[in-house]
Amino acid sequence: MRVSRFFASPGVRLAILQTVLLICAFWVAGSLTRFSTKYIYRQQLEARLQSEAATLASLHQSRGIGDVASAIESAERRPGGLEYRLTDAGGRLLAGDLPPTGAPLGMTFLDWDEAHVPGRPYQDLVVDNTRLPDGAILTVGQDLSDEHKLRLALRTTLFWCGAAGAVVGLALSYLLARGVLRRVDGVVAAARAVSGGQMTVRAPRRKAILPDDIDELGASFNAMLDEIAALVERVRWVSTDIAHDLRTPLTHVRQKLERLRAAAEGDEQVLAAVGDVEADVAEMRRIFDAMMRLAEIESEPLETRFKPVDLGELVGRVADAYRPDIVAGGRRLSLSSAAGVVDGDADLIAQALANLVENAERHTPVGTHIELAVEQHEGRTRLRVSDDGPGIPEDKRHEVLRQFYRLDASRTTPGSGLGLAIVAAIASRHHASLELLDAEPGLTVAMTFPPRGGEEGR
Repeated sequence: MRVSRFFASPGVRLAILQTVLLICAFWVAGSLTRFSTKYIYRQQLEARLQSEAATLASLHQSRGIGDVASAIESAERRPGGLEYRLTDAGGRLLAGDLPPTGAPLGMTFLDWDEAHVPGRPYQDLVVDNTRLPDGAILTVGQDLSDEHKLRLALRTTLFWCGAAGAVVGLALSYLLARGVLRRVDGVVAAARAVSGGQMTVRAPRRKAILPDDIDELGASFNAMLDEIAALVERVRWVSTDIAHDLRTPLTHVRQKLERLRAAAEGDEQVLAAVGDVEADVAEMRRIFDAMMRLAEIESEPLETRFKPVDLGELVGRVADAYRPDIVAGGRRLSLSSAAGVVDGDADLIAQALANLVENAERHTPVGTHIELAVEQHEGRTRLRVSDDGPGIPEDKRHEVLRQFYRLDASRTTPGSGLGLAIVAAIASRHHASLELLDAEPGLTVAMTFPPRGGEEGR
């Protein structure tokens, strides 16, 4: 799966947004937890320091400064205890190993990040300074390393929980998006196949107890294709039936014209009129034959009839067949053939080539050069028919591939408007691309076949 297509999926974008919101939620939760933890921890610490200071102050009042100093020395020997400093009214140290803090009386939180206290590893410190009745200063302190460890542990835990949630969310999004995009690819592939003329292709469907949006989309798409296929088939039946039914009366008209010609007994005017009518009848028969052939090409599964076709040999045969008429019409025909073997129906490819040659002969002036070529183009075999005639305007090149469309809107020139439509149908059945290009001057019609045995271009 292409990365750009993965991130272009609305579901993936929504999943990424949800992941970002999840990370933001963890960040907010971490900030609130950090604040509340810090607040509760310091409240408890303040209560402990105040209780310890009150106990020592009570001991000083009942027994004196000496017992306070002894109690401090005993407390400092206990692991995990508080820090103390006791100085007399003159500032002389009586007990404790807490360095001078310079803090005022009362509870103070000290940030020693920028200070250097020899022999003390404190970073942050909270102290409670109390003045005893004799002027002595009692300092009870506690470093905040436990608080820092607790906050670090909470922050680390929240970070890894958030990271794990984000990774799991993205992984699930990828797996779900891959499945969804695979199903969407099935619908897109079906749409492309139908647009290429394969009206029997349908979007894949899965058996699900609770169909989702893509299941409903595929079902609606298939229902639409069924209706379109039915309409196309009905139109094809009508056109084919009309063409088939009219062949019989046209045959009868032709037979009556032959009897009329025999009865004319050399009357030039009658014979001329009969000749004109016979030409019109023959043109009508060609149109009906072309309609029936087009319907046959579009409806018949051809892949089972595909065999290796040597385009060089086929083009040579078509060129030999048409060269006398082209030369007699005052035009020139040249052949440029390279090795090229494709999988296909030789008769249909020959018919497509014959239609292109006839178009070039019919719609170009005397002196036009017509070239037939088999060449390799971007790793594929291409069949090309070029001429240096008037060409087709660029905005009309797609239109001329439609059935019955003619550049001559007044339809005064010969033709049925089905020649290029048949070529387009044959190219589609061979999964070949058909291009109408500017030959500067003139027109180039190129039919490029897919590689043999591959699915490319299908």
